[in-house]
Amino acid sequence: MIVFPFLRSHIQKMVIQEKQQGLEHLLTDEILTMLERSHAYTAIDGDEILACAGVIELAPGRAGAWAYLSQNVGNRMRGVTKAVKSFLDLADYRRIEMDVDCDFAQAHRWARMLGFEMECERRRKFTPDGRDCALYARVR
Repeated sequence: MIVFPFLRSHIQKMVIQEKQQGLEHLLTDEILTMLERSHAYTAIDGDEILACAGVIELAPGRAGAWAYLSQNVGNRMRGVTKAVKSFLDLADYRRIEMDVDCDFAQAHRWARMLGFEMECERRRKFTPDGRDCALYARVR
């Protein structure tokens, strides 16, 4: 697995995991440009894109984490998790937040593996399509 700076073409070529499918309409040209200019990376194995992830600065010392994962990441998830955790450990933010779909058990597990702690169990109708999300944060 090799990690590269994120480009919009990476996420456009990835076979996104089922639970995140249908969210692609949120990735407008403006959002993709912002992600390309932020601290964002892509994990690639051979010619297969496994994950795109990063953080967006929300305020000085505070960032929001995001990630799209491939439905084919499989047993390579351990390597992706290690790379993302290393990046988060080195990120120069006092607080990094992550919103997790309340009905996505694997995402809750991954947030905890990455060192996030749940701060708010349910923010109702939080996403543009009306799903509830939990708020997780890593605070230094």
